[in-house]
Amino acid sequence: MEVELRKLARNEVVIRLAGEDHTLGNLIAKMALRHPNVKMAAYTIEHPLNGGPVIRIITDGRKDSIVVLREVLSEARSLSLQLLKVLESRVKALRAEGSNV
Repeated sequence: MEVELRKLARNEVVIRLAGEDHTLGNLIAKMALRHPNVKMAAYTIEHPLNGGPVIRIITDGRKDSIVVLREVLSEARSLSLQLLKVLESRVKALRAEGSNV
């Protein structure tokens, strides 16, 4: 994955994720909106053929924008790992019951 840092200010960060699509852009933007220091978070795809999501996060300025982005990404990773553990546990239980999973 190629990450292009387009803007970095105390209360705003803009990054572009080359080679990615709506899936990752939407995840990061939605997770950012849950962060208490985020005032606005959104993403766009500039062009469907050579795009990649451009994610913009604007904070309230109480925390540096890159710190907020790091926290958002860490939270997304944590939730993904939790989901993986639950799924693995459920698959193991179903297999123990003799289900065709």
